[in-house]
Amino acid sequence: MQKRILAILLLVLFFFVLLIARLFYLQVVVGVKLEAKALSQWLRDVPTQATRGTITDRYGAVLASSETSFTIYVRPASVISPEKVASVIAKNTALDESEVLEKVNKKGVSEIEIAKNISHEVMQSILKEYEEGIIFAQNSTRNYTYDSLASRVLGFIDADGNGQTGLEAYYNKYLKGVNGVSLVESNLKGQTLENSPTYYIDPIDGLNIELTLDFKIQQAVENIILNAYNDNGAKNASCIVMDPSTGEILALATAPYFNLNEVPRDDVGALMDLSRNIIISDAYEPGSTFKILTTAIALNEGLTSEHDYFYCSGFRVVNGVKINCHRRSGHGSQSLGQGLSNSCNCVFMELARRIGLERFYSYLEKFRLTEGFGLDFFGEGKAVTMPQSLVTDGDLFRMGFGQSIAVTQLGLINSVASCINGGNLMQPYFAKKIYSNAGQILYEKQSTVLNKTVSKEVSDTLNRLLFKVVDGGGGKRAMVAGHNIAGKTGTAQKYENGAIAEGKYVASFIGYAPAENPKYLVLVTVDEPKGAYYGGVVSAPIAKNVFEKIFEIREVEANENLEAGRKALEANIEVPNVIGKTLSQASTMITESGLTYLTSGTGSKVKAQIAEPGSMAFSGDIVLLIMDEI
Repeated sequence: MQKRILAILLLVLFFFVLLIARLFYLQVVVGVKLEAKALSQWLRDVPTQATRGTITDRYGAVLASSETSFTIYVRPASVISPEKVASVIAKNTALDESEVLEKVNKKGVSEIEIAKNISHEVMQSILKEYEEGIIFAQNSTRNYTYDSLASRVLGFIDADGNGQTGLEAYYNKYLKGVNGVSLVESNLKGQTLENSPTYYIDPIDGLNIELTLDFKIQQAVENIILNAYNDNGAKNASCIVMDPSTGEILALATAPYFNLNEVPRDDVGALMDLSRNIIISDAYEPGSTFKILTTAIALNEGLTSEHDYFYCSGFRVVNGVKINCHRRSGHGSQSLGQGLSNSCNCVFMELARRIGLERFYSYLEKFRLTEGFGLDFFGEGKAVTMPQSLVTDGDLFRMGFGQSIAVTQLGLINSVASCINGGNLMQPYFAKKIYSNAGQILYEKQSTVLNKTVSKEVSDTLNRLLFKVVDGGGGKRAMVAGHNIAGKTGTAQKYENGAIAEGKYVASFIGYAPAENPKYLVLVTVDEPKGAYYGGVVSAPIAKNVFEKIFEIREVEANENLEAGRKALEANIEVPNVIGKTLSQASTMITESGLTYLTSGTGSKVKAQIAEPGSMAFSGDIVLLIMDEI
């Protein structure tokens, strides 16, 4: 009997311990979750969207802001007259009444969304006519002050207020804030309990961002680039303006643009093309603008100097393969500076030979072209290079003048910036500050040096050489009266499926001012211009327009004394008409007028010419003669 009693006591003790353990589990371990679940069963919630942060330019001009709007919800279980509700909402919102009624009559839901982005006036109008079962939730409507301005930089948000592209996406977690909620007690059917209190959890507004962009320069650049895009019938046209000493991006634009307040979401493919920032993400063969880097490497390694001379016969044979200079007749003997002004391929093939493959690739890493700069923007691209083990001498020589290698426009301009600012490779960036509505600064970007690329002496030498390229050389169309501007032109052939794409070129110009102390670095790129396609003819004048607007906006006064000893700023030679002439006749007419020429194709007579007969040109400009192929 005692054993039986002991067994019963132990069994009772076991179940008691089990009960205690269960109670501990329910009250302590999962108590908070169960309490939340219980609350969710008798509380109905309506979200209150946080106000998204403001984006401004460096001087406080508002580029993107948010306005308070409202979303209409209906609680079907609390609606007394569905027809009345549908009628009132439809009348004030222009929604289809039958579609609204269908939502109001929907079963099995506590709340249903009817319409978004309703103004305060519309909300008040609805509430005057009917209240029962209609709920309004505060949300935020994004507004872009200047419609398409900086569309590929700012980006846009989705219907839920999350950044989808551009800086809206990159800084989304700072801009979006934390949503709040409105809670009310209800019964099992979802009907609001009489005299039940309403609980509010206020939203936390998003943080604000001050950018490096200069609104006025950005606006001017976009106008200039859009005109260039239209005038040249180009695939696209781009421009980036940077402070080379800090890495701050002052303007960045690629035409065509799109309206951020009316995002074309019906064609996803087209929208992705319009919103992709090709300056940052897409690699291309830069052509002769890359010669700046080749020159910088050779100077920095002591492999050449301003007093070095080269000979150009019009081509160079490398391992049995003929690689042409753009001037087939050759440039003859010339100094390093003259070779840069003439954009002579033979000079840069020789510099590439002296540099050598291993050293050349080490500088690509030093410039971080193959790594990237850590820009505060999604999708930063990198240089496209051949595996070092597969590079032939011919490939290396072509890299020397900007072919057989592809870089991003951002990569090119930032690498060049380091070559002209004393040798500091800066980290480019968009966001200067992140701050609260109360003015508290939570983040402030400091200019960051990523690497040392060349010496101060090399930088000074390059500034002198590149100034001469604009002061009477191939970049003279970028010259602005009273200002020292330096730079380099580029004309690159495009490739499709490994072969040269006939008639497709990228015309570019990279330049800066003042030449002796660079503050504004500009890269202009025109992809597949129709007609003339040389960088010096197409892109240099666009850069001139950009510089003129920068000087006007920043109130940089011209120095009239700079005109002394400089070549004419205006084209003053009329291009002769040589169509139908033999090559001998055409060459004589062109050279006697003070111009030079190149030929395309074979044949005995000129079928067409670029530049146009009767147009005005600078001394030494190139006329392309297209032969009749007979």
